[in-house]
Amino acid sequence: MIFDQNKEKFQPAASSGKPQEKPKPQSEMSSADSDGQEKKPSLTFLPKPDTAPMRPVEQAKPVPNPSQARPADPSKTAPSISPGTPVEQAKPLPVDEFSTKSLVNVILPAKKSPTEPHASVVNKSNKKIIAVGGAKGGVGKSMFAANLAVGLALLGQKVVLADLDLGGADVHLYSGVKSLVKTWNDFLDKKVDSIKDILTPTAFEGLSLIGGDSSRLGSANLPFSQKLKIVRHLKELETDFLVVDLGGDTTYNGLDFFLLADQKIVVSGTEPASVLDSYTFVKVVFNRLLERFFSEHKSLKTLAEQIRDGSLEKSKDYSLDFIYQQVRIRDPKALVKLKQQFDQFRLSIVLNMTESNQDLRIAETMQKLVKDKCFIDIGILGTIPFDKAVRKAARGFTPIVVENPKCQASRNIHQMLAAIILHREQEATRAELLQTTSRIRREAKEQIDSGNMTLDGLTVGQINSVFNHTPRLRQSFQKILNIISG
Repeated sequence: MIFDQNKEKFQPAASSGKPQEKPKPQSEMSSADSDGQEKKPSLTFLPKPDTAPMRPVEQAKPVPNPSQARPADPSKTAPSISPGTPVEQAKPLPVDEFSTKSLVNVILPAKKSPTEPHASVVNKSNKKIIAVGGAKGGVGKSMFAANLAVGLALLGQKVVLADLDLGGADVHLYSGVKSLVKTWNDFLDKKVDSIKDILTPTAFEGLSLIGGDSSRLGSANLPFSQKLKIVRHLKELETDFLVVDLGGDTTYNGLDFFLLADQKIVVSGTEPASVLDSYTFVKVVFNRLLERFFSEHKSLKTLAEQIRDGSLEKSKDYSLDFIYQQVRIRDPKALVKLKQQFDQFRLSIVLNMTESNQDLRIAETMQKLVKDKCFIDIGILGTIPFDKAVRKAARGFTPIVVENPKCQASRNIHQMLAAIILHREQEATRAELLQTTSRIRREAKEQIDSGNMTLDGLTVGQINSVFNHTPRLRQSFQKILNIISG
């Protein structure tokens, strides 16, 4: 689980009283290469942080149902915390170079770029694309994608949920939309002028949906030109978050849509077959990443062929260093770009329908396997426990974060949402956050130094620390704290 079933004592500091400014959406533009291949977006890898075991939490006072929540008016200040709840103060501890693997690594880069702009000129929109995929159907990908999108909208974010499981489009049902007036087919058939014309409003303020229609023959078999058209127009959408729901397959279209994302999430069940399928999916994603990179460089075409026929992987000395060596021999300049792609690659696992804390070991095993075989570090975003309330919510076309926000599954999802929002904020206001490094590190050090963190989702104490020191996030994190402490 993301945090102990026991509850933790906390009291975020009261709001500073200053108006909070919501970033204005602005699209991230990307054009296609001359050979028809789309350029890959710049990805950001969130390092797997270290943390300590979770501590007990006291019962918090009841709070309003988050299903009634709406994006906060930027002119209003963050909600105040009741003075009746005691504040747990962290002991000021010395900061040293060996404590760098801490919460600070979740929200700040290891080093500040010499070319990094001042906070006043940082791109405030900083749209994030999140892809939810996997190689097996029925593990809850669409349910999770819908809850992510709805949860972000309820926390005041502008969100577009795009259904790119074109062979089994149904994510709209998990979002409370029972029928679609326009779908991807209308856009691809040029019945509408813009992708904005197929945006379907939802019952949740700030959330729009792009749905699909799988009833048409061949709807999942997109021509290459139509895939490029979808990618280009998705990048042009103006929103805070774009959540993409993908099917359970390893087709070229599905893999390329998955690689489009800044943050890639693989949803897996806990049974052996599901775990094996998830590992296979990650491995195929890795190979597709290499194949695309090699194909874009004429000097590396032979390596692309070896990826496709599997001969490169069968090499005696196959390793990340071996791959780098082969690229260096053929094109030293391309090696620099390849290393950048590996450094920026960001993928996390979510285990769904877990039944005990022991199930977390399954994700940890997959983590080590991917590192050994694919040479990439992946995170464990969190776990979602098996809960009949989740199925009940799905049958009622209602996300669990709305139907039952206090259940354990909803709490865990909200801790994942905290990490996702914080990661976007780190890039939008990195210069501002750099000023709070020492304070955050001191308060987080006490929790972190005594153990190793296995989850990328934030703990209650970490969310509380960010709340205290990052005014821009207080409204969203107050709602998350209210939910997960209940």
